[in-house]
Amino acid sequence: MESLAAVHLMECERTDESGDVPGERWRALNPQAAAARLTATETRLRQLMVALRDSRQSLDDLFDVYAARTSGPAAAIPVEVVDSPAETAPLINKAFASCRSEVLAARPGGPDGELVPHNEQLHDLELLDRGVRLKVLYRNSAPNRVTTRVHAERLTAAGGEVRTSTELFGGLLVFDRSLAFVPHRTIPGAATLVHDPSLVTYMCAAFDHAWGLARRFGGAPQTTREFTEVQLQVMRLLSEGARDETMARRLGVSLRTCRKYVADIFERLGAESRFQAGFLIGRRGVIK
Repeated sequence: MESLAAVHLMECERTDESGDVPGERWRALNPQAAAARLTATETRLRQLMVALRDSRQSLDDLFDVYAARTSGPAAAIPVEVVDSPAETAPLINKAFASCRSEVLAARPGGPDGELVPHNEQLHDLELLDRGVRLKVLYRNSAPNRVTTRVHAERLTAAGGEVRTSTELFGGLLVFDRSLAFVPHRTIPGAATLVHDPSLVTYMCAAFDHAWGLARRFGGAPQTTREFTEVQLQVMRLLSEGARDETMARRLGVSLRTCRKYVADIFERLGAESRFQAGFLIGRRGVIK
């Protein structure tokens, strides 16, 4: 009886009449009604399974978010201080090996300064062989050192870019504009790693500014003798803040030719904007 009752084919009723069990009587149920009850139960089970599946999917999605935040580069501490030079060197070597597009390096002390791996020459040349852009800043006094001069000459021959500056803000290494190394405040050879995008962007801007004011390695200060009359006139107009259309009209050339003149001046000066070009022209005393 219990088995039939479990599938809704039998039902026990309370009764006062005599029977097999005093006060109870079993009544057969229509199989169609039993099937309807089972269908309702099955529907509830299906709804529960759907809810469980949705909950499982939500948990899986949350796990992906959690995993992304707790592993890999995105999980890196925004600013990480590494007090040990022995631990810093492998981190720099790894950054060199994994870099894909660009390295910015400010090396006030030359090849033997801070944040410079022992096999710097090999690292730099390997980067250039892989097609990675390399921009290195030295102090103006760096060419006086034989090791620095030789290394810089090798870099430029391999396609690297080297400039010198009167003043540098300190040592800096930036890889792919996403990871930066700065020297440790007190421990030589140790470093602070910066992953925070805002801080790295700020450091890149500082480097770019210093780069724009720096002189190409081995280059002497430019004088008016190194420029044609047309180039000098273009620089005068740039210093005055003239627009390309105005410059083209005053020079008597097409707008396209004028813009080529301006691009050539930017290249000669190492400028990346009109404002910077005007500043460099005035600073170097190219025009009177």
